[in-house]
Amino acid sequence: MKRLRIAVAASLMLSVPGCAGLGALMTGPPAPLAKTTIDDRALETAWKTFDVALDAINLLTDKGVIVPGTPRARSIAAAIRKVNSALAAAERFAAAGSATDYATALREAVAGVNEIRTALGSA
Repeated sequence: MKRLRIAVAASLMLSVPGCAGLGALMTGPPAPLAKTTIDDRALETAWKTFDVALDAINLLTDKGVIVPGTPRARSIAAAIRKVNSALAAAERFAAAGSATDYATALREAVAGVNEIRTALGSA
C-alpha cells in the first residue's frame, strides 16, 4: 500500500503542470543561479559595531578596568572569539546567497556551518 501511495504521488507530481517536484529532477541539471546578491548593509553595521566594542574593551584594558589574565578578561576574550566566528559565518552565508553557481554556494554554506561550529565550540 505504501508503494502505491508513493507511485501515485510521483505520477501526480510529474503530470501536474507547473509542479517542479520529481519531474524537475529528472529533466537534467539545475538551472544556473540567478545573479542576485545579498544586501550586506546589516552585516557591515554588525562588523562596525563589533569594532566599536573592541575599541571600548581596549580602552577599558588601558585604564585598568579589565585586567589581562583575570577570569573576567578571559571571559571577555571568549566572547570576542564567539562574536568574531559568528560574524564570519554570516559573511559565508551572505557569500553563499550571492553565489552565481551551486558549487560555490554549497562551499560557502559549508564554510558558514563550520564557522558556527567553531563559535559554539569556543565556549
